Amino acid sequence: MSEMSSIQDSLQSKLDQLECHFTWDIKKGDLALTNIINRLEEQVELGLGNQQGVARTHCSLGYVKFLIGHKKRALTHLLKSETLIKENLGINCDKTLIVTYGNFAWINYHMKNYAECESYLMKLQKINETLSIEPSSVSEVLGEKGWAYLKLSHKYYDKAAEVFQKAVELDPENSEWNAGYAKALYRTEPGTYCTVDSPAIKQLRQTIDIEPDDDSSRVLLGLKLYLCSKELKNESEKLMERALKGSPENPHVIRYVGKYFRNQGSVDRSIELLSTALETSPNSAFIHHQLALCYKTKKIDLQKEQWEGNKFEAVLLGFFTTTNDSD
Repeated sequence: MSEMSSIQDSLQSKLDQLECHFTWDIKKGDLALTNIINRLEEQVELGLGNQQGVARTHCSLGYVKFLIGHKKRALTHLLKSETLIKENLGINCDKTLIVTYGNFAWINYHMKNYAECESYLMKLQKINETLSIEPSSVSEVLGEKGWAYLKLSHKYYDKAAEVFQKAVELDPENSEWNAGYAKALYRTEPGTYCTVDSPAIKQLRQTIDIEPDDDSSRVLLGLKLYLCSKELKNESEKLMERALKGSPENPHVIRYVGKYFRNQGSVDRSIELLSTALETSPNSAFIHHQLALCYKTKKIDLQKEQWEGNKFEAVLLGFFTTTNDSD
């Protein structure tokens, strides 16, 4: 075995033990890469999820850009992630850097920058020495893992829920992990299964209790309550109106409010809201889909009106024809 092969094998063994996107069993074939990049870049541009959220998004973007062969751009995203984490957390940033440094190590390895790879492995070793538990059990790692699963593919929603549950158990008051857990439950809970005390509804309420300004969770709760029972319409509508008032320019809030009003039959208002959201998120497949459903509803309603009109005319024609025949 050559010296280079020995170095590679040694690094590979260490890399396999890291906690990052490369070791989370994320399969490239499960990912709609172009769509993911559009969504993640939009989230960065809009600054969604505060600085920590943007840092996580850059970290995921680094991984996805690597998958499409843009390795240097991938490193740029990881640098932005590292910078934001350090700016936001200062000396308390070590645990939050574990995933970013892991991705750094892997990408440098694939770029054959073995010295750089080794330097990040050493940084991670120093962080690990300060931990009383394995990195896989650190809430910051679990939280980032959950968000990665949630954002990358619907195929990983169940994994996201499982990981977020562990993160919340470790850090019950963390608003980001609670919000992620709520969203994961919302997306995995069957639409036909809906009671006022369902796991998703309980978690959404808990999330809002912890972070009253979380309008993204508020709209999901409003939708869920409306699906559960029309008797909860007043509460769900209040939730929607408050979310819209609190986040009038957040397309991720507006799109769900638009969906809510479409479900209620307020199609024109839904179109107005969704069109506004589309100005900020022109590539959003969700918004385009909701708008298409709105216009489909309007088309069906128009066809019904025309059919009713034709039916009425036919009845009148039949009446006058019968009258004339009688005469």
